[in-house]
Amino acid sequence: MTFLKHFPCLSRFSRYFHKSNFMKERSIVTSFLTYSEEFENDSLTQGNKFLLLKRSNAVHTFQHLWAGVSGGVEPQDKTPLERAIIEIQEETDLTTSDIKLLRSGLPLTIRSEETSTIWKVYPFLFHLDSKDIINKVKINWEHDTFEWIKPEDMKSFTTVPHLLETFNRVYLPESVHNGLIYMLKDRSSGAQELAGKALDIFSEVIKDKSCRQFTTNPKELYLAWLNIGWHLSEIRPTMKASITFAILKVMQQIKDHIIDLSNSSSDLLDSSDSVYLDSLEKYSLDIIEELKIASKEEERKINATFMSTLFSNTKVTSLHIMTISYSSTIFSALSQLIIKNVTSDHPYNLTITILESRPLNEGATLANKLSHILNKNVTSKKNDFVKIQVITDASCNYFMPTITHVLLGSDIILGNDGSVINKMGSSLLALSAKHHKKPVYVVSRIDKIISSDSSIKYDTMEEKDANEIISIYEKEWNKTITVRNVYFEKVEPNLIDGYITNETNKTQRFLTIKDIRLLEKKIKSMEIIFDEL
Repeated sequence: MTFLKHFPCLSRFSRYFHKSNFMKERSIVTSFLTYSEEFENDSLTQGNKFLLLKRSNAVHTFQHLWAGVSGGVEPQDKTPLERAIIEIQEETDLTTSDIKLLRSGLPLTIRSEETSTIWKVYPFLFHLDSKDIINKVKINWEHDTFEWIKPEDMKSFTTVPHLLETFNRVYLPESVHNGLIYMLKDRSSGAQELAGKALDIFSEVIKDKSCRQFTTNPKELYLAWLNIGWHLSEIRPTMKASITFAILKVMQQIKDHIIDLSNSSSDLLDSSDSVYLDSLEKYSLDIIEELKIASKEEERKINATFMSTLFSNTKVTSLHIMTISYSSTIFSALSQLIIKNVTSDHPYNLTITILESRPLNEGATLANKLSHILNKNVTSKKNDFVKIQVITDASCNYFMPTITHVLLGSDIILGNDGSVINKMGSSLLALSAKHHKKPVYVVSRIDKIISSDSSIKYDTMEEKDANEIISIYEKEWNKTITVRNVYFEKVEPNLIDGYITNETNKTQRFLTIKDIRLLEKKIKSMEIIFDEL
């Protein structure tokens, strides 16, 4: 029995029905402009009132119905966002300096028998920061009037089809909105830690039952959670692999649970009985907690593979490991290495050299945390066997001749070719290792693998505020000089010798590019769940 049969609301999507020869297809944008009645710290909110406009009789479709700022995507438009901004300027007289894009959402595909059209609707949420801007709004001939309303009041207006659903694609529960801002600004957490925080945000929105305000049955609640999961996955593109994997595992189990229940009770999907909804929420929270517990076991598997890779030669008398930045997975593996060495009856010389990773020096953070592990477990007799040192990123080649292993974390592993997205400086480190014929291993969970069909643009890595770099320069910095602060880069697969993960190869403990490509197929099969939105 297919999921579509259980969720008939999905049948409006064009990919699920036969396209009539008489149906035309159109792409449109719908933007919602919001503001907050309380303007203190307003830049951190998504607003509590939004603009609703009543369409005039001069427009061709949906006359006298209420809508957002809408318009058809034109052939010359480079992106739907470009068209959204044009429509806002034309329909409200606001300029780009008056509005701030908070987020875009996945487009809805809607079949309209009334207009013989299949609509693809791209939703956007913009924010206005001051009352002065609100007072600047002037409508054109496309509308008769407008009102600023609260989200909960939309149901009292006669709107264009699916406007509430379009709105809920981008106007999220407050706990989710605040969580997304936190994840966007987080500079200290690695991808795995951000995935954990995404699950915490997901748990919170289930616990506070805020999605119940605009859903009435299990299928609607499921789709609301799936939409939230998509936004959590997209908030940090260069770290989306781990976040997406965690969200997909949770949503797949929730989906399977709903299907099982509906097989025993065909009315469940449309039931508004709070008992069913309470049960679904409890089950979902339990799934999230189980996933967190299972995460510890995956860490243990990586550590075991790490140790067997380093000690494939049983006669190791010394190790000199080099890494860059901070990875929670590498921290766990190196912590185990330190503890086993200093508690052994036959310790060996272990040196860990860490590139500081400018501008926020996450490598220094890793060194400090490893030092605490060492001090907690070492005896004075064995203190001389372990050395932890921090170096500048640019000096890695100077220290490379004595290195035995180079370790890289990963924020993303590209499933099609095994290349890795990691902190800036990783390619320099890998190139130096290649020149000196030193092995380079990526230490990562398989949930960092992302399919080649993913929406991430690998050529536009996260670029952060230049002030993070300028802060250590002279106070009177010449502002005409451009300072770039790109955070991530790609490490090509020819620079990588193997992947130390929570899965192993039958012939050798670490994985190869061939193994990564096989795992990509599994990831692809999971990612299609977002197509249900």
